Amino acid sequence: MNKLLPTFAFQAGRRPSPLFLQNVLLAVAVAATCVPLSATAAADVVGTTATSTSQSEAAWTSGGVSEEGREEMRQVASRYNVHVMFSEQRGSYLAGIPFTVVRLASGKEQQIASAVSEGPLLYLKLAPGAYRIAAEVDGVWQKQQVRVGAGGSPARMSFVFRGK
Repeated sequence: MNKLLPTFAFQAGRRPSPLFLQNVLLAVAVAATCVPLSATAAADVVGTTATSTSQSEAAWTSGGVSEEGREEMRQVASRYNVHVMFSEQRGSYLAGIPFTVVRLASGKEQQIASAVSEGPLLYLKLAPGAYRIAAEVDGVWQKQQVRVGAGGSPARMSFVFRGK
């Protein structure tokens, strides 16, 4: 385990699921085609964070692995209306978590984001409506629904996994 990050449990040594590998390849392909577009967003949040491109239906950023990363996330938190945290039951934070965001609208579902959260904090900026957010650890997917309003405080949710 990295000595600089003693409170974070990483998923080293586990075999990635095919969906995880598909999401990683998709993220790499998107990142490769959008490098010039991401430069502006990266200026806002630097370090060990990942940020969606501006063309996405669900703007998001993730990070918070180090103390510096958590401070960077605190600085941009007000720009996002859904705040998600990933951890284990024992309290260790998790990084490298595949996630999906699905819009739930009048009988139809539309996936609007699928990526990997670089740290335990994932912030999303979603249009008002109902959504299902799913996250995967050790082959187990957890799903939660959230309703996003037109203003006010951000919706907060936690994904807590059992751990090994």
